[in-house]
Amino acid sequence: MAGINKNLSTDLLTSRQSSKVERHAGGPVTVNKPTALKPGARIAVLAPAGAVEPASLNAGVEAIRAEGFEVELAPGIYGRKGYLSGDARSRAQDLIDFFRRDDIDAVFCARGGFGSIQLLPYLNEELRHYPKIFVGYSDITILINWLRRCCSMVTFHAPMVAMDLARGLDARSSEHFWGMLTGKRRGWRVRLGEVIRPGKAEAEMMGGCLSLLVTTLATPYEIDTRGKILFLEDIGEKPYRVERLLTHLKMSGKLDAVAGVVFGDFTHCNGDGPRDIRQVVHELFHDAGYPVVMGLAAGHGEENLALPFGVDLLLNGDEGTLVLETSPVA
Repeated sequence: MAGINKNLSTDLLTSRQSSKVERHAGGPVTVNKPTALKPGARIAVLAPAGAVEPASLNAGVEAIRAEGFEVELAPGIYGRKGYLSGDARSRAQDLIDFFRRDDIDAVFCARGGFGSIQLLPYLNEELRHYPKIFVGYSDITILINWLRRCCSMVTFHAPMVAMDLARGLDARSSEHFWGMLTGKRRGWRVRLGEVIRPGKAEAEMMGGCLSLLVTTLATPYEIDTRGKILFLEDIGEKPYRVERLLTHLKMSGKLDAVAGVVFGDFTHCNGDGPRDIRQVVHELFHDAGYPVVMGLAAGHGEENLALPFGVDLLLNGDEGTLVLETSPVA
């Protein structure tokens, strides 16, 4: 494929400035970059999904403080409703309150699990008026995509407090994470793994945990993949389940108008037979008209590179690289 795949929806305009403008029925909407973290910034930590273990949370909080930032925990962060961190309305209120507060510079999620999708009925687009750094992945896939699409703010598929930060980030993940959020690292180039389909695509990224993205289909919160570089990863899914999920995406039309696809880590997704994730991806994407590349070190693996949703990245399927050329923070 020669040139760059600009398979973007006709209502999407991009720029290299501190914001991007999208055209909607109601008029232009600016995609806002959050303010970069400065020394002493106050970071809120909340639990929108699974119940949090105090020891893991404390370890992650200390890791944040070691970087020179203050931390405030959500009032309901230790709430419990079985495997959930409290009832959905309370979890949603913690998120809303932190976004509305001027003294909070960023909102980090403690962990995934399940439950983020339950917050959506209690959230609305008023949050677009309070853009700030929002960080999470796994079950938080639901929120980072919703905030990006419905509230027009840049979000981050990135390490979480009681998980990755508690364990300790490796050097490259730490540099990506803190470098991007502080604005010290305004761009990067990452070498990927195996090229499934060549070509180039420059577009913003969306996606995350495959099994979570599929749960949004046929709901009011359905993912919009048009013109996007679709990033997919997962954990604990056998190859036949990954194939089923990808087939569902394909049959729902969500792969028809993407700009490209990047596969991250599929952790603990090995099967007992000869058909593995690589074979599944090769078969489903062998004739794709856009670049498809495997091997991005992001997701549930040991290395988890932070990815911004809402600014353009260049997926080079000829060289097998992903490039960020503009800072996702202002």
